[in-house]
Order: sequence, then structure tokens, then C-alpha cells
Amino acid sequence: MSTIATTPATTTGSTTRLWQGALVTGLLAGLAPRVNAVIYDHEHIWHLDPEARVLFPIVVALPVLLAATVGLWAWRGPRNRPALVGLFLSALAVLGVAAFFISAPIVFGGLAATLGLEGRRRSTEGRGWFATVSVVVGLLAFLGGTALWLVGI
Repeated sequence: MSTIATTPATTTGSTTRLWQGALVTGLLAGLAPRVNAVIYDHEHIWHLDPEARVLFPIVVALPVLLAATVGLWAWRGPRNRPALVGLFLSALAVLGVAAFFISAPIVFGGLAATLGLEGRRRSTEGRGWFATVSVVVGLLAFLGGTALWLVGI
């Protein structure tokens, strides 16, 4: 009798952290501009101007869509793929500061940190520096994007 070597299938339980990261990122990416409007424009948090009515659902859905496409592709890939994709997304997050008004640093930084954490979990024998850089830069971009909204720049 021969044995067939297969890679373990990704189960729903194994992607729980990816979805948690995407949902938290989407929530914060949507709430940061609203909190800015509450603080500086004295609006109610639930009051959406015409621009926010269009951008709010997009900004909230974008991290979930990225997780469903890029995130799952990276998550299901070889051992180091989440770290490499996270590193790329963290670079996009830093560049996204120029587009903070659509919460790009929050969206890309949150997903980069989530994928970087998975990359750190999978890393072996000194290969975790991609993942560590991804987590650190992703979190800095995430927090920087949030701060940009809350400071009211």
C-alpha cells in the first residue's frame, strides 16, 4: 500500500485570524473618518454626508474583499508567502498615507499586520524578518492613518 503525500487543506478554522483582522481593519477604516467628523465638525456619528454615503461602505468592504482575494491567496500559499505579501502591503500602506482620505494606510496596514503575524507563526530558521517588518510597518501605517483622521489633518 502506498501513501500519497498531500498538503493539509486550509480549513475555515485556520483562516479565523485572517477574517478577524479584516473585520477589525474594516471597522476602524470606516470609523476613523466618522470620529473625525464627530470631533471636528460636531456631527452625529451616524450622520453621513453625501461623500461619506459613497465612501463609507467602500472603505469598510475593502479590507474584507482584500482578505477574500489577496489574503486567502497568501494564507493558503507556501510557508513564507503571508510574510512576503504582508511586506508588500505594508509598503503600500506607507505610500497610502498620501491617500489617507480613503483610509488606505488603515486598510493596507491592517491586512499587512495580519498577514505578517501569520508569517511569523509559520517562520522557521531566521526567515521571520519579512514577517516582523510586515507587522511593524503595517501597524505603524495603520496607527498613522488612524492618527491622521483623529488629529484632523
